[in-house]
Amino acid sequence: MQWPFTKNTNRYALVGDRSRALLAVKNQGATGISTATPLGWADSPLSEAKSVHQVMANLSNPKGDVAISLPLDQFEILNFAVNKVPREVVAKILPYHISKVMDEPLSNFIYDWQIVKELKDSLQINVFLFPAKMFQELRNNLGHYKLRPTTLEPDVFSACAYLESRNLIQGEEATMIALLWPKSISIAIHDKENMVLTRNVRLKRPQPDHGDEDHHESTKVKIAAEALPPESIDQPSQPGSLFEPSPDDLLANFLIETRRGEESLAAGLVDPAQDDQRDEPESFNAPLESQPHTPTTAQNWPSYIHQVSLELMRTRDYFNSVVKGNQIKTVFVGGGEDAWQSLSAEVENSLGIKVAHLMDPEQTTIGDALFEAVSIGVLS
Repeated sequence: MQWPFTKNTNRYALVGDRSRALLAVKNQGATGISTATPLGWADSPLSEAKSVHQVMANLSNPKGDVAISLPLDQFEILNFAVNKVPREVVAKILPYHISKVMDEPLSNFIYDWQIVKELKDSLQINVFLFPAKMFQELRNNLGHYKLRPTTLEPDVFSACAYLESRNLIQGEEATMIALLWPKSISIAIHDKENMVLTRNVRLKRPQPDHGDEDHHESTKVKIAAEALPPESIDQPSQPGSLFEPSPDDLLANFLIETRRGEESLAAGLVDPAQDDQRDEPESFNAPLESQPHTPTTAQNWPSYIHQVSLELMRTRDYFNSVVKGNQIKTVFVGGGEDAWQSLSAEVENSLGIKVAHLMDPEQTTIGDALFEAVSIGVLS
C-alpha cells in the first residue's frame, strides 16, 4: 500500500523522540523478516544538532539516503472538510483552508496531506505540518555527512507500514495503534486502507524499573556534546532556499507556501462566504482536538496505565460514533513493555478488544521494540 508520504528505497532510518534518537539500517534475515541494525544512539532529541553528530560517530562514510520518522507530537495536525473538488485541485485550495485555522504563517511549515474520506459533497482531509526551520537545520546537519533526507513521516504511518509488512492488518476490520513515547502517546486508527484518525496526547511515561542505568546504555555511542562534524568532509550543495526544492529533493514531495500569488489562486477557487455558511460533516477531531492536551505527569505506572486506557477508549468511542467505520478488534501497542501485563489487562477489560505488541519484544535485535518497528516501517 502506498502511504501519502512518498517513500523511496532508503539506506538508513533515523528515528527520534524528545529524549533520544537512533540511526539504523534495515537488514533482511534468512527467513525474510526485516530487522533493524543500530548504527548509533543519541541521548538528545533530533532538534539538537549534537544528536546527528552522536549517531554518526561510528560511521566512517555514511553517504546515502535517510528516511526520518518522528512522533506525532512533533507535527501540527489539522483535520477539516472542504467542498468536493477534483483531487488535483485540493493542493491549490489547501493554503486557504489551512491559513484560516493557523495562528502562524503557513510559510513556517512544510506539510503533506491525505484525503481521509470522500463524501457526496465534501472531502475530509488530514494535514500534517512540520516546522520548516527545524527541517532545514536537520537537513543541514545530515548534509555534513552527505546524507540526504528522502522521507519524513509521522511515527504512526511507519508503525502501520511495519504491521503491514508482517501481514497484521486485516482489511475487514479497523486497527488501532498506540505508540507510548516517554513524553507523549501517538494514537491512530487505520480502516479501509486509510489512516482515518490520528491523535497526539501529552502524557509522561514512568521510568522503567531498571534503577538509574539506562537499558540502552550498551548500544549508545558516547561522544562529547560539543563534537563537530569532520572538517575534511565537503559541504553538500544545498538549494538556495528551503522553499525552492529541486525535483529530486524531499521537499518536492511536500507542499510549501512560496508565493503570494498562489494564495490568491487558492482563495479564488473558493468563495469564502459560501464556504463559511455551507453544511459540512463534523471535523474528525472536533471533540478530540488536534492540538496536544495539557501536559499530564503520571506519577506511577497504575495512574499512567489508567490514563492510557481512558485515551484509547475516548478515541475508540469517537471513531465509532462519528467516523462509523469497521469494528476495531485489535490495538497494537508499542513502548509499554515495562508494564505489559497490567497495561494489556486494563485496556482489554475497558475496551473489550485484543491488545497486542506492536513488535514482540523477544524479537527485537536492538533492545527497543518501538524504535525497531518504526525504523523498519519507515524503510518499508
